[in-house]
Amino acid sequence: MGVLKFLVWTTCAVGLGVFLARGNVGGRSPLEHMERTWKRTVNPSAMDRVKGSVEDALGNAKDAVSQKSANAANTSGPRERITPEDRAAINNIIAKKK
Repeated sequence: MGVLKFLVWTTCAVGLGVFLARGNVGGRSPLEHMERTWKRTVNPSAMDRVKGSVEDALGNAKDAVSQKSANAANTSGPRERITPEDRAAINNIIAKKK
């Protein structure tokens, strides 16, 4: 039953995509109507501001990650959180399995 539902939904999605790309509504495809509406309503300078702020945020994130990785490289490794008793118990288990 799951395969049948998957096939039906996939067919519907493909059909909708074909209609949006190739259908004819008022002499144009729905995709062309959406593009024309987008170009009329979106201010290009606003898109440039958004693009610039996204690029700035991406640069800041890259800097933060590189600083963390540089700090991690300077440390002697992760701190040990296992007590000596726990370590001895683990070693005993490993020794029994060998």
